[in-house]
Amino acid sequence: MRRFLTVLLAVLVLAPAALADRRAAGDGALAVSGASARVIAVKGSGLIFGHIDQGTLTVISYDAAGASAPQITGATPKIVGNAVVYSGADIRFLFPNGRYSLRFEGTGIDISAVGKGNVTALGLGTGHDGTLTANSGDSEPLSVLSTNASFGGPAKSAASVPLAQGAAKGSSQK
Repeated sequence: MRRFLTVLLAVLVLAPAALADRRAAGDGALAVSGASARVIAVKGSGLIFGHIDQGTLTVISYDAAGASAPQITGATPKIVGNAVVYSGADIRFLFPNGRYSLRFEGTGIDISAVGKGNVTALGLGTGHDGTLTANSGDSEPLSVLSTNASFGGPAKSAASVPLAQGAAKGSSQK
């Protein structure tokens, strides 16, 4: 048990330093917490990781910038068209570095990203659909209005727009 706690402490101390080394000039941050979403679409470059309690992760595209491959646990991949779809419970994912276009649907979605990109999120309308924070700005609650934000580059805060204007292209209602 003591060894486990020592390793855990080392990871907690060294992880932020490792992430800081990967940040390039103009990189920003994205955090999605406790989301219940009809769709969250994230397109960007850099590091992205997280967890889905119950739902689907669709990898529309991923171009690795290094030798590290993405890591996805909790679901088996299924190829649908040109995308790879992971559905299930307790899905954990890590895309260590590169360009990506990802789509998330479900409940208990937590996403963290460092780099540059854009996100569009559409909640389920439960009243507690989670939050989205870009570039350390104010947290924006997710709702049935589409929330759009950019992270990295010039700072832009999250903004909600009416569903008809901001719905993610190709999103399906569940």
